[in-house]
Amino acid sequence: MRSRHVLALAILGATASVPWLAGSATTASAHAALERSAPDDGAILEDAPAAITLSFTEPTDLSLTTVTVASSAGGEVATSAPEHGAIPRVVTVAIEDELPEGVYTVAWRTVSTTDTHLTAGSFSFGVGVETGAVPTGPDPGSDTTPTPSVLSVVGRWSLYVGLVVLLGAAAAGLLATGPTTVARPPVLGVAWLLTAVGVIALTLAERTAVGVPLGTLLSSDAGSAYVRLAVAVVVAGAAVLAAAVRTSRVTLAFLAATAIAAALARAEGGHAGGSILGVLVQTLHVVGVSAWIGGLVWLGLGLRRGLDERVVRRFSNLAAVGLGILVLTGVLRASDELGFSWWLDPFASGYTTALSIKILAFVPLVGLGAINRYRNVPRYAREGTRPLLRSVGAELAIAAVILGVTGTLTGLAPSGSERPGRERTQAMVVTGSDFATTTTVRLQIDPGRVGPNAFVASVSDYDTGEPVEARSVSLRFTFPDRPDVGSTLPLERAGDGWRAQSTALSLFGPWEVTALVGSRSSAVEVPLVVVPRPPDQRVEVSRSDGQPDLYTIPAGGGAELQLYVDPGTGGRTNQVHVTAFDASGAELPLRDATVWAVGPVGEVLEPEVIRFGPGHFVANVELDAGGWTFATSAEAEDGRTVSAVIEQDLT
Repeated sequence: MRSRHVLALAILGATASVPWLAGSATTASAHAALERSAPDDGAILEDAPAAITLSFTEPTDLSLTTVTVASSAGGEVATSAPEHGAIPRVVTVAIEDELPEGVYTVAWRTVSTTDTHLTAGSFSFGVGVETGAVPTGPDPGSDTTPTPSVLSVVGRWSLYVGLVVLLGAAAAGLLATGPTTVARPPVLGVAWLLTAVGVIALTLAERTAVGVPLGTLLSSDAGSAYVRLAVAVVVAGAAVLAAAVRTSRVTLAFLAATAIAAALARAEGGHAGGSILGVLVQTLHVVGVSAWIGGLVWLGLGLRRGLDERVVRRFSNLAAVGLGILVLTGVLRASDELGFSWWLDPFASGYTTALSIKILAFVPLVGLGAINRYRNVPRYAREGTRPLLRSVGAELAIAAVILGVTGTLTGLAPSGSERPGRERTQAMVVTGSDFATTTTVRLQIDPGRVGPNAFVASVSDYDTGEPVEARSVSLRFTFPDRPDVGSTLPLERAGDGWRAQSTALSLFGPWEVTALVGSRSSAVEVPLVVVPRPPDQRVEVSRSDGQPDLYTIPAGGGAELQLYVDPGTGGRTNQVHVTAFDASGAELPLRDATVWAVGPVGEVLEPEVIRFGPGHFVANVELDAGGWTFATSAEAEDGRTVSAVIEQDLT
């Protein structure tokens, strides 16, 4: 079998495998974003922390990671060098001296070993200060990735153009035009030079962005991706030299193999690097671009010398196959990074905006390709090369622009509409009224976690909603599961409300809080139910049409709890699902679990739980419409207790 037929079958086989690969694709995380921290952003601590712990969405390179802690006066706190925990996504720095009372800012910068991109951010916490004294920054999920520099964009463009032309030469020479058409040593040399310049520019741009010496970057885990790419390009240079000395099917096959290896090395160090599947799909994407666009360069050069009509038709068929691979792998890559509904808001981020521009430019490119295939190629024999050459030139010009947009796109952080959205921990608010329905108390608890909180109460008339002039307001805390635990907290008048700070909510679970409102002539008791969140809880919510909202809560040590209410509709029986996962993503075995549901009017339900798996429990419970709080506490087989609280409106 001739070599061009072998290569054609390989490409078609790879294309046929793409739908199967799609079935196992999952949304990529892309960039090492801060998932959670200890202390949390805005936390107020009674005791100074001994260390700062940062958990990222991807493994990080310690040699390129910095974490600094500064006081409100601007002085830097002495810390140890960053260290990995049991999981390479977790970075810890020890604080060498005990922190005095005050507000502190943690600034961090790291590089992902998955895609080699830099991310940075900051957050604040307080030690022994009042609530409100600590500023909270943006959600850690919105950490910043520096805007791609001009050097990095030019480097990517140069690398992509060079690779596409080299791989296009091999595809065209083996499958369409024959080796003699691509026997152009100067063109091959320029293409390789563009590739080499791209590697150098990318490496220098990364060194500048990270701010470390070049040797430090190249010796790091993240920098090894640039070393592998450079080695692959050097080997491709040997293939170019061999093809320039003697252009044959053997040397072109060698060139194809080395160019694909370079594309594979680049994919491994980019957004696709999070999975083998992503790397393979991204490499196929480059193969598709090269078969179509890269081959156009050699078609244009061949047309100037005059090509047989059959050769032109073979190239047209090759371009059609390349376009098919390009479209299929492009859809897979976009869905992997952004989900399937990002197009509903195509300008939501810099990444989706760049992708939208790329797609808009792709449409006329496909149109020109269709004109060539269905008009210019059939008329080639009688109308000559001029119409086809014009169209090929226009295609190459648009393709150069698209590759420039791609150079910008691959330097941005993907963020898609189907990604779980992080909900910042808001102050908890509960409302209740006395038995005689004369008085309503609205109690705000900030931050609403186990531990220190600020309590702010407002008292109003049940019927009119007008403020009630109270002489005193206090809160009585009782914990039904522990009769020995309880306290009373007097509140002080503050403007139109009543305020105090306390650590009364010291345990996880439902608390019975009674607001005692005293007036000149009488006193009323307003019962409330409060379920404080576990310390440092951060909730990620994944929403999909036709599916229950899925809540994911970090549970420490890399473990996670997932909760969802099915179908999430009031006025009927719902199933509350609780599943625990360990750091590897496997179910975390649980000994038992407890589920509480606190209803719109403060009723507390504790349904029986049914085991569905080693770490999966389900509770059937009748739920009215309105706002519900769902809490769970579970004991793992290793003795750990994992807890979580979510709030959901059932309509």
